[in-house]
Amino acid sequence: MTQEPLHLGALPPELFDKTFLELDTIRDLANFIVTARFVYHRFRARRRTILFRVLQNELGPALPDARFLFVFPYSDPADEVRYYDGIYVMAGVYRDMLPGGERQGVLPGGQGVRGDPGPPTVKELTELCRTLHLINFITDTYVAVQLASFDLVGGGGTPATAPLSRLERRRVMRAFYRLQIVSNAWASTRRPAYWDDLDSNAFSNTSTEQGQSLGLFAAFDPWDMQHIDHANYFVMHLCCALVHRAADVAAGGGHEISPHQFGNLHAHLHHLVRYLRAYRGVAKAAVGDLQSGKSLPDDERLQKEFVDKYELLPLTSYWQKHRSQSFPDPILDRQEQDGLLMDSFVGDGPGQVPFGWSDALRGRYVHWYGAGLRDIPLVPPWESREKGWAHVSVIELWRLSGFALWDRNRVEALKRLRRFEALQTGFVLDRS
Repeated sequence: MTQEPLHLGALPPELFDKTFLELDTIRDLANFIVTARFVYHRFRARRRTILFRVLQNELGPALPDARFLFVFPYSDPADEVRYYDGIYVMAGVYRDMLPGGERQGVLPGGQGVRGDPGPPTVKELTELCRTLHLINFITDTYVAVQLASFDLVGGGGTPATAPLSRLERRRVMRAFYRLQIVSNAWASTRRPAYWDDLDSNAFSNTSTEQGQSLGLFAAFDPWDMQHIDHANYFVMHLCCALVHRAADVAAGGGHEISPHQFGNLHAHLHHLVRYLRAYRGVAKAAVGDLQSGKSLPDDERLQKEFVDKYELLPLTSYWQKHRSQSFPDPILDRQEQDGLLMDSFVGDGPGQVPFGWSDALRGRYVHWYGAGLRDIPLVPPWESREKGWAHVSVIELWRLSGFALWDRNRVEALKRLRRFEALQTGFVLDRS
């Protein structure tokens, strides 16, 4: 009796489909469907189901952010009434798409999806895959810079430079998705470099106690905002490094980056990725500067005409100070003042307060992030200006190195390196 050869195409359809649905990334799916004609035909027959499942597998908790970004294009602040109304409406849509009924971590909340938008169309899935391709590129760039810099200061062969866990990578990816959401809302290339209470309320109001609608940031916990700050800190540094390296090339007959182009690079990840791919020599040199920890030249023109004009003001320290005074949140502010301790760290996992954030604050809840961590009201002032500036530089190092994005093993390994020895448990609050 002759036995027929066994091969993938001979599997029952339901088992064959299971192979598709178990793939971890869109990249793996793309590689798989070109292996044989029958594989491609089966994919075409069920592409919507397969694409959605593999996107779920790859993005995990970042999928709602990716889907919201699809329906939230770059804003136009020129029409003020439509602009602010649009921010409030879409902020509500965003909150409804995210897991849970309240902020996770500090406040109790459910695990269900409040506003499930339903299965995506093929058009949405196509755009989600295109955006994911960009996010993967900038994530790979970010990870390469961070691990190389950790290796340079002695982290080689330790957990400090180990490949990212799946959870870490998802944190980084979600940070870049959320950075683009904030950038689309702020629209720095279409507005003057100033703001008022209307802006502050539309972005940072987290309470309805004063009869105000919730702003965009009401969707996030402070550590979520810190993740966005980590991503933004990197993009701004990368864009500045590109300006300097492009100027070096221009001296030999190449091109310079104009302030307008800088604004687009910083505001749109697709512009940034396209530039990095088109000008590989400039990109490689700029990324190398970041990997080596090379300080950028003190360039007053770059700061005034580029950074100040196009930075994301809702992430700045003075914005957060204004928020705390003009749009207080009785619940969150009281938790901060009372020294509320966040849930004890029980392990790295989705929905958990990241160890790097909790460790820096010794478990205390604060309603601040990024540069605002140096201005927390509950922390007493430094006894001298010199110590205060030294503390600022320590917080900047923590932000630059992405501490709130990493799992506990990496954070603990980094803290053992000489470069990060000042970043011990509770350093943000310590005044010893």
